[in-house]
Amino acid sequence: MNNSTGNFDPSYKNEPAYRFTSIVVPLLFAIIALLFIWYGRDKIQLNELRIITLYSFSAMEAVMEQGILPAFQAHWLEQHQERVEFITTFAGSGVITRQIMTRFPAEVAILSSELDVRRLVSGGIINQATWQKLRQQDKFCRSPVVIFINENIQTPIHGFEDIDFETMNVIIPDPLTSGEGQATGLALYGSQLRQGLSQSQALNFTMNAFARAQNHPSTSQDALEQFHAGLGDVLINYKAAASYHQGVSEINMVYPKSTLMVEPIAVAIQQNITPKQAEITNDFVDFLWSEIAQQKLSEYGFQTINTSNEPEFAQASEIDIFTLDSLGSADELNRSIIDPLLTRDY
Repeated sequence: MNNSTGNFDPSYKNEPAYRFTSIVVPLLFAIIALLFIWYGRDKIQLNELRIITLYSFSAMEAVMEQGILPAFQAHWLEQHQERVEFITTFAGSGVITRQIMTRFPAEVAILSSELDVRRLVSGGIINQATWQKLRQQDKFCRSPVVIFINENIQTPIHGFEDIDFETMNVIIPDPLTSGEGQATGLALYGSQLRQGLSQSQALNFTMNAFARAQNHPSTSQDALEQFHAGLGDVLINYKAAASYHQGVSEINMVYPKSTLMVEPIAVAIQQNITPKQAEITNDFVDFLWSEIAQQKLSEYGFQTINTSNEPEFAQASEIDIFTLDSLGSADELNRSIIDPLLTRDY
């Protein structure tokens, strides 16, 4: 008998069942793995992250962070199976305008008015074709400049001229840093023009109001927080400011008999956008006109294309509402009204 095992070949390896199993089982595992990869491809794509760099004036912070940005993330995920994150900067409109002009990498800017956009045009950041398109486009939201009054103030106030800037503690955002501050200046100036004052008289009224106002916070948000803290008798700000902090008690508000309707501008900063980013940034800007974004803006106190005529946004018929276009060109307003406000020492 030969006890050597060197060339021993187990008999089961020659069985048909063994040969079938050794071929088919690995093949089945390979097929299952391929099917897993194929049907899981969409889930794998969800791991790809897209990023948008957004610079916005501070009055939009609450509605953006709590409403519009999450809504756009859901929209893009559904349409493209990609996650989106935002790198956000919220500050005074004047601040973010200067940052963009000094080459901060904003891909989308939301500015308080055409005045700041015009500064970007003058600085070569936005071209003339884009500027003309922005001017002709319907604005995605609006808000009038109004007067908030401390409940302890008994003096009747129906317009800006009724505010006693000498004795009342008036809060106006700083026009150097805040688009709301600049809008207040234009509201004061325009209201006096429309009541019959000359340009020089209206400008003098505006400059005196800013000089006598005791508080000039850097942003609209800061101004509102000071007012809520009881640090002012009167606050001049956007009507939408009343909704900045959801759940905060209501504050007394008066529509001036003549006031400015502020119309923010959203624009893609094309020189900062790579070809890969063009679709998502343009889609985000377009999304601001969508039904869901418009509804979010309404919830936070902004008038929109669809809600301007609804009761909660309606003004009394005797209220005179005007826009920047009725006051002159953006270049002229920057030169004759805003620049003097920016260079005056308060």
